[in-house]
Amino acid sequence: MQARLANLRHIVFDMDGTIYLGSTIFDDTLPFLELLRRLNIGYSFVTNNCSHSRAEYVAKLRRMGIEAPADSVVTSSHAAIHYLKTHLPQVRRLFVLGSPGGNEDLALGGFTVVEDTPDAVVVAFDRDLDYDRLCRTAYLLKQGLPYIATHPDKVCPTNEPTVLPDCAAICALLETATGRKPEAIPGKPNPEMLQAVLDRHSLRPDETAMIGDRLYTDVRMARDAGVLAILTLTGEASAAEAEQLPPQLQPNLIVNNLTRLAQHIAASHK
Repeated sequence: MQARLANLRHIVFDMDGTIYLGSTIFDDTLPFLELLRRLNIGYSFVTNNCSHSRAEYVAKLRRMGIEAPADSVVTSSHAAIHYLKTHLPQVRRLFVLGSPGGNEDLALGGFTVVEDTPDAVVVAFDRDLDYDRLCRTAYLLKQGLPYIATHPDKVCPTNEPTVLPDCAAICALLETATGRKPEAIPGKPNPEMLQAVLDRHSLRPDETAMIGDRLYTDVRMARDAGVLAILTLTGEASAAEAEQLPPQLQPNLIVNNLTRLAQHIAASHK
């Protein structure tokens, strides 16, 4: 493990539950990023939460004291754009059950978000879920249109006293109503989402780590992509849950927080 950490050139971060929770940045995030800068280790941010646009995430990170170039932030909307262009090149018009921020990125990706006569249906994370639009989505699915979901998260992390049903929960409702499951889910844990980061920075998997708080998205994607899979216990998953997984799906490293990971990385560079 020390050798793998010493070889790192880039770390890919999940965001909510990993570097912040809701609107609160973790105390050790900025010191950890400063350590990476001193060691000349690059970093990117990958999130399944597409309720905000890339521009909104860049602004949020800046408010927290993190300067991030726009192309360092990848959401599941960008994964959906890549999938649509690769596998459904004839699709141009999308009906989206999602939030304005995600729609903004889809539009910047070359698609037209419409209410009528779409070529495909995209279900994302809709914080303003409306019953009439839910019914409209179900109707379009019953018409047999191509159907993708941006990501498989069941709930969205929050530090508020509530539960935020996420994309997978909405898809489960639609499956009950229509009998249809998404034909593709391009966001985490799909390894193509992480491969796009490796390609952008000319990285090998053995030079890259993925750190996140979820086993079925962050850790699974890292293991499938062949990068170092690091689980932080600051969000959803517990160490006990990780240990129950088959060995090939377990994180390579479990840390309580970024402070502990910083200690591991600093020790590997002595």
